[in-house]
Amino acid sequence: MSTDPFAPLRQRFLARCADQLAELKAIAGESAPLPGNDSLVRLAHSLAGAAGTFGFAEISARASVLETLLIEQADGASVRAALDALIAEIERTLGVI
Repeated sequence: MSTDPFAPLRQRFLARCADQLAELKAIAGESAPLPGNDSLVRLAHSLAGAAGTFGFAEISARASVLETLLIEQADGASVRAALDALIAEIERTLGVI
């Protein structure tokens, strides 16, 4: 039986994801997560890269979409939809209801 050397790193990523989920929900709770929100851009960028590295392709894809929309200063409704989709995917991955 081989042991997955990345398992502890994946667990650490998922723990960090739970913290980042709280941040994303706080931003989503604000009146409008405006396109160009620097902290949200950084968070989306970080999630896109780390999620992809650890095999969470759906989180990575949704975070990339959000990052792109924020950088391109898309309309608020598009950003909100992408943010909601990312939150839902992280919740699904973490098993949060």
